[in-house]
Amino acid sequence: MRTLVYGTGAVGGYFGGRLLEGGADVTFLARGRQFAALSANGLTLVSVDGDYFARVRTVARLADAPPPDLVLLAVKAHDTPAAAQDLARHLPPEAVVVSLQNGVENAGILAEALGATRVVASTVFIGARVAAPGIIHHTAAGIVRAGHYPEGTAPHVTKVVDFLTTHGVKAKESRTIRRDLWYKLLWNAGFNGPSALTGATVGAMMARPGIVWLVRGLVAEAAAVARKTGVDLPADAEAATAAQVDGLTDFKTSMLQDAEAGRRVEREAFYGVVVREGERLGLETPLCRMVNDALALRFEGS
Repeated sequence: MRTLVYGTGAVGGYFGGRLLEGGADVTFLARGRQFAALSANGLTLVSVDGDYFARVRTVARLADAPPPDLVLLAVKAHDTPAAAQDLARHLPPEAVVVSLQNGVENAGILAEALGATRVVASTVFIGARVAAPGIIHHTAAGIVRAGHYPEGTAPHVTKVVDFLTTHGVKAKESRTIRRDLWYKLLWNAGFNGPSALTGATVGAMMARPGIVWLVRGLVAEAAAVARKTGVDLPADAEAATAAQVDGLTDFKTSMLQDAEAGRRVEREAFYGVVVREGERLGLETPLCRMVNDALALRFEGS
């Protein structure tokens, strides 16, 4: 199965590297300094699961890549609409796209552009960062939970999960992927905004009672919206999410990493969606609205 990693940041670089290490045919789509480094120096994984280095095939445009059978989409959520249109224009008709992204709306956007039978939704649990162009530091986890959106199973999902596991990626199939996506959003909504606004690691935030209160409130609002949309979250989802801090003392959230690197933060994917859905459903989400507005002012100037 010829694979294309569309967006070679920490997530795409890690999973593409593991597939390459496992014997898969992988092409990496990257831009800017990452493209230059990958082209000149190859891909380096510095990982708790074992280091790996390889010279890699790298392209800057989808049109320049060998026609893939499988695409691992690892761009930021705000880039999904443009990526979906690019994929719709250039992919072979049977190619399947796996969203390795944060947020609950990516699979729907991709399905509208490509068709539901060509899309696999997933949640990714990983601690990884781009330490320097072409160099990925992997510190924790590295697990893909994939499913047919919004729920159930499908042959193309099973095929993708089998391929990933055969080639060295820890992957499991889920029959409740919409619930999984919202469950992960609880953590992202709780921790990402406060960390980006304060510049603090998870451990530093959880040592401050006021920030702990904010995190719990954000998680509760996101959970209330999820349940109102029909997502069957576990009864202890809020408490369990707020308590997911073990081993994360020095952990920088993805939003904090983006903020420090001067990249656009995933404000809409973590908070805008909660505010919008809350308004549609008649639910108040004052804390998510506050953090959403604070992020817009801090990082977008408006």
